[in-house]
Amino acid sequence: MAIGQELADYALAFSFENLSDREVHAAKRVLIDMLACAIGAYQSDSSKIVRAVVEEQGGVPESTVIGSGTRVPCANAALANGAMVRYLDYNDTYFKSAGKLRLGIHPNELIPAALAVGERGHSSGEDVITAIVLAYDLAAKFVDASSARPLESIGWHYSTIAGFIVSLYTGKLLGLSREQLAHAVGIAGVHSATLGIIDAAGEAYNMTKNIGLPHVAHGGITAALLAQKGFTGPARVIEGNKGFVHTIMSGRYDLDILTAGKRPSAILETDQKKLAAEHTTQGALNAVLQLVKEHDLRPEQIDRVKLETTTRTAEHTGDVAKRYPDNKETADHSLYYLTAIAIIDRAVGPGQYTTDRLTSPRVRSLIDKVMVEANPDLDDFIFAGIAYISTTDGRELQCRVEYPKGNSRNPMSDEELIEKFQEVALQLMNKERAKQITDSVFRLDKLSDIGSLMTTLSFV
Repeated sequence: MAIGQELADYALAFSFENLSDREVHAAKRVLIDMLACAIGAYQSDSSKIVRAVVEEQGGVPESTVIGSGTRVPCANAALANGAMVRYLDYNDTYFKSAGKLRLGIHPNELIPAALAVGERGHSSGEDVITAIVLAYDLAAKFVDASSARPLESIGWHYSTIAGFIVSLYTGKLLGLSREQLAHAVGIAGVHSATLGIIDAAGEAYNMTKNIGLPHVAHGGITAALLAQKGFTGPARVIEGNKGFVHTIMSGRYDLDILTAGKRPSAILETDQKKLAAEHTTQGALNAVLQLVKEHDLRPEQIDRVKLETTTRTAEHTGDVAKRYPDNKETADHSLYYLTAIAIIDRAVGPGQYTTDRLTSPRVRSLIDKVMVEANPDLDDFIFAGIAYISTTDGRELQCRVEYPKGNSRNPMSDEELIEKFQEVALQLMNKERAKQITDSVFRLDKLSDIGSLMTTLSFV
């Protein structure tokens, strides 16, 4: 049996009735988190551009663009909403350690496709929850199967695996048959490969980073729609000659993991972010913030800052190309900028990426005092960091954080997630609308039509 067919069987058998109460609640939590990311990025330049393009294209009014409320074809809504989710680098992560390398994905980037296709088909809240948990489960499978050869290490972006995933859970929402789902996997998988330059060490970033996975998700939805009409694709796209494993993975991929049964805790192992910054910087930044607040440090009191991080973090966010970022996409991956802004503002959130902050002489002066070093002893912790701050009056301060707030071992409470949502939402809507949205999410399994939630997401 082709693996595309096995995955189709797996997706079709995945049901709401078999989800635990914890998984159902976790699906609501990741949806709240995703909406915080999207709404917080609504006014960004890159989001405006993508939104303008899909709205100008028009088409059948199937699914809602978050914020504007414009209804466009479902694949285009997923693209526009997905671009917003990625922009702030505020989104969740499912990552594993592979020595000094990381393998992983930001799984809440998968949610906009579920919402868009679910709205198109008037899916119930239970069906959308099932699609979200399935998306996270498949994401974990595809990531775990690549532990011997992380995509990042061979030049590919994690979005490369998203086409397989999106075609399965959106195809399930569309009601595809087993054969149609297998074809959708083949169609999407052939066209999903994404170059790692959009998120690579030694490179300044640009807006393309924001649509890495959303662009693939657009293709995954299109693949499912084509398959529904009878279009065919290679069911052996993963294991076949010149398929995914043969070409991209050079044969080093654990197909047993990919085709195993349901992982009961995939969505529960996801790490969320308290700070709007690249995921592996969270430990170091939390350590900096703890020292600054505990000792009431002012920028002019800082003589030197040394950060010890994982090897991958030092290479990925401490390289020379990112020391003085001139755009948001590079700034959220610059541990130099992030440290300086954390010391000055005592916060690392959406408000720390304005143009005046990026060009501030005060920020750049503080950047000059920051040094980033790899500490291999931290590699197994993924998110860990140690901050050493030397002050002008001779103090030597130190703080180590292994599991920053939001990590699955130190999770945010529901109340803290709602606070994260409100922090960005109240910039664009009143308290009543914000509460209406969060209330709808937390009773998602009671909704007969996901469209009742989507109507609340029109607010400008």
